[in-house]
Amino acid sequence: MVRRAGVRPLSTVEEGARAILNLATSPAVEGQIGLYFNGLHEATAQAQAYDRNARRQLQTLSLQLTGLSAEGVAALG
Repeated sequence: MVRRAGVRPLSTVEEGARAILNLATSPAVEGQIGLYFNGLHEATAQAQAYDRNARRQLQTLSLQLTGLSAEGVAALG
């Protein structure tokens, strides 16, 4: 899909798979929440990701678009 759009991917499929597998199996991140990773490295997300109001708006819109209920969804603090 990325290549069809004429955009060069930032990483290979193999690199992406390695990063996901690492997050799923690494004891170093077990039990951790709220972290952002760029590949295999913990990083800082864009500033808007830390904006509580923006997160609430995104959650509200996502629930509306998917038709899901907020019941059982983690509260955004």
